[in-house]
Amino acid sequence: MNNEDLNQERFKKIAQLLSEVSNLKETDMHILLTLLKNSKVTNSELADILDFKDGNSVTYHTRNMQKEGLIDKYTIIPNWKRAGLSTEFIILAEAENEEQLLQIEKEHVLMAEEYLSNIGEIVVTPTISGCVILQNVYHCFGDKTMAVISGRATSDQDAAVYCKNYLVNRYPDIKISMLLNKYKTVDEFFIDKNAVSKLKELFQVPATKEVTDTLENLKSMSSED
Repeated sequence: MNNEDLNQERFKKIAQLLSEVSNLKETDMHILLTLLKNSKVTNSELADILDFKDGNSVTYHTRNMQKEGLIDKYTIIPNWKRAGLSTEFIILAEAENEEQLLQIEKEHVLMAEEYLSNIGEIVVTPTISGCVILQNVYHCFGDKTMAVISGRATSDQDAAVYCKNYLVNRYPDIKISMLLNKYKTVDEFFIDKNAVSKLKELFQVPATKEVTDTLENLKSMSSED
């Protein structure tokens, strides 16, 4: 069995696992995961993976998922570092009470609407030496009331300038924390093999070390009260 066949066997197992607890059947989940890994895969290639007679059956499944809104759009994942936006950051804006955060959200909504009308859909903030581009802005309610902002910047300094000038100075009553992402062992749902390999070297994990109880411990967690 080659590596590609092995990967698809693993995909099949994950699809089966997810189909048991989601609204998707195993076949649809398998298609969805494969497209998530590589949206350029053809219907003919998917048919071979799923042991379908031809690509028409795959088309039937994907069209149904599109009609039901399960597949929203096909997109790309750019390498932002090579594009010149090497810094990936997360900013946590924590409020002491819900009213404070709601005030930030109101201003953010007004800014977003104005930006959308006059400039475009992607929020780019120029700095003296580069720029910051926002990726996600989450409004979170739970144990803590906060906004979570993630994005890319042309440098660590540009991210820090954005955080200070556009958030700290503008909202002095809000607790702001900025985090710079240096490693992502899970990237867009998939384990990053290169990152894991680098971190094994950093943590000096022996290359021959066997995984003994890790998976069993993870499985046992789901059965604990």
